[in-house]
Amino acid sequence: MKISILKTTVIGPSHSELKIPNQDAVTSKKRNGRWAVAVADGMGSRDLSHIGSKLATYLAVNICLDKSEDISDKELITDIYTKWLAGLKDKNIEPNDAVTTLMVVWGNSKGEYRFIQLGDGVICNSIINHSFSEDELFSNETTGLGLSKKLSDWRIGRGRLSQAISGLVLMTDGISEDIEDHLGFCDSILKRAQTGSLRVIKKNLKGLLHNWPTPHHTDDKTIAVVLINE
Repeated sequence: MKISILKTTVIGPSHSELKIPNQDAVTSKKRNGRWAVAVADGMGSRDLSHIGSKLATYLAVNICLDKSEDISDKELITDIYTKWLAGLKDKNIEPNDAVTTLMVVWGNSKGEYRFIQLGDGVICNSIINHSFSEDELFSNETTGLGLSKKLSDWRIGRGRLSQAISGLVLMTDGISEDIEDHLGFCDSILKRAQTGSLRVIKKNLKGLLHNWPTPHHTDDKTIAVVLINE
């Protein structure tokens, strides 16, 4: 099974006007039949959250591919968090100044995947919303690296891509909070992605984010799409 990963991020209009950096980040990588993608949203009230988000996605993707596929969730999360703290220390940055959410999905050429999530945002496909359950009134409370102290703050799970589940979508809350039907949105994105070239699909995604239809939207917006590309 061949996997393709498309990703794009656009700075929010207000950040652009104020010359504030894009606080979202997205990183992906494929290696030896395995793949990983990470999306992060730096907390806007923290001055250096754009550094925290970029560091988090870079570390998460590389650690997921470096470690054994059967590493425990606790060990993986601890390793990511520990290296994130060490990376900030090397830059003389306090964790509280670089708080960021983090969503990571990683898997193999069989379509098997695992995911972890800390804080806001959505991981979903056309059938399952991994970030929100019917018995929950709200998705993850606002938290992130630099704030969280408990493993229970993380949402953890796994799944498998197939003909019925042809891909996954990861999106920051700059997108997800403006959408009521996450499954319908993901289904639409994945169906469109199956009908064109990867270059055109990425261009269309970027156009969608730049021309976001919600009036007066201000937040940075980031999306990553994992596709079965037979």
